[in-house]
Formats: sequence, C-alpha cells, structure tokens
Amino acid sequence: MPKSILIVDDEPVVVEISKRKLEERGYEVLTAGNGNEAFERLQSKIPDLIVLDIQMPQMNGYTFIMEKAKNPQYVDIPVVVLTAYNEMEPLFQRHKIKAYLLKPLKLQDLIDLVVKIVGTA
Repeated sequence: MPKSILIVDDEPVVVEISKRKLEERGYEVLTAGNGNEAFERLQSKIPDLIVLDIQMPQMNGYTFIMEKAKNPQYVDIPVVVLTAYNEMEPLFQRHKIKAYLLKPLKLQDLIDLVVKIVGTA
C-alpha cells in the first residue's frame, strides 16, 4: 500500500503541482484547502505525513497544529510546515513540527523531505 500525504494549502497551484509530483513518485495524495477541510479528510484516512501551510482562511495552520495536538488519534502524524515566515522556527520546535520549508516552495525540497520522513512510496 502506498504511503499517503495530506497537503493542506489554500493555493490551488501549490496543491496541484505538489500533488502531481508526489503521485508521480507513487504516493497517495489527499488535499484540503484549510484546517477545517483537513480534519474532514482525517476522518476517512490517517495519512503518513501532513504538509501544512500556515496562512489559510477559516482555520489556519497554527490553529490546526494546536487542535491536532489535542487528539490522540492525530498527535503522532508528522507535519511539514510551508511558510513564508522563517522567524517561526521556535514555534515549530515547541510543537514538534518535523520540518518546515520556506515559500516559494521548491518541489525537490518537498520531495526530499517526504522521502526522508516517510520513505519511498
């Protein structure tokens, strides 16, 4: 069974390109446009990794991280954060974020992190 990745980002271009590249490498990719949608996806499938944008409407990435930490079923899912703000590193360390990538996103960096964290598909 292929490893699964949940991409949570409100930028359709980022989502589509990331999804396509990860699927080409054999990963199953789920998507959500904000934290609320991400929790809906988690109801049907627990992914091996969550790739999470911080700045999103309705429920942003920071709120998602805080809510995810409250649920024992989701707490151990590793998270890679996508952000334009590199000064947030202390926050990420405090919340056990596996890694973060600065936007604009370099797809090869994302693919390399996915492989490092969850292995090949």
